[in-house]
Amino acid sequence: MPSEKDAMYNVSITRLRVRSIFYMPLFLLHAMRTMTQAQTAEGVLGVETRFEKNNVVWTKTIWQDEAAMKKYRGSGAHQVAMRLLSEICSEAAYVRWQQETPALPTWKEAHRRVLTEGKLSKVKHPSPLHAAGKTAPETLQPGFVPPMPPA
Repeated sequence: MPSEKDAMYNVSITRLRVRSIFYMPLFLLHAMRTMTQAQTAEGVLGVETRFEKNNVVWTKTIWQDEAAMKKYRGSGAHQVAMRLLSEICSEAAYVRWQQETPALPTWKEAHRRVLTEGKLSKVKHPSPLHAAGKTAPETLQPGFVPPMPPA
C-alpha cells in the first residue's frame, strides 16, 4: 500500500443538463439517491453538487482510489440513474483525474477541466451545445451549492 506521501486521489466531475423542467422531478429523485449512495460509499472523501439555471447540475467527488470510484459507479442507485441519463439529459459531460491532495477542487477548476479535458456522454436528445461537441459553456454560470443531507 502506498504511503500517504505517495497517495494519489481520484477526482470525478460531471456536468448534466436535464432536457426539460418536466424531467427534473425524476432527475432529482435519482440524484438524491445517488448522492446518498456517494456520501456513504467506501473510499469516498468528498461529495458536492452545484445547480445552475437552465436545469444544469454539476457533481464533484473525490475518492481514495480508482477501485472505490468504479465500485460506486457500477452499483446501486448510481447504476440505475446512469441508465436514464441518455433519455432525460440533453447535455452530459465528465472528466476524471488524479491529484496529490484529498481536497475537492474548486468549481472554477472543475469547469476548467471539463472544458479542456472533458468527454461527452451519449444523449438521445442533444442540445445545440452538446451536438457541437462542447462539454460546457466557456464561462462558468452563476449557481449555488445546496447543503448536503446528513449521511
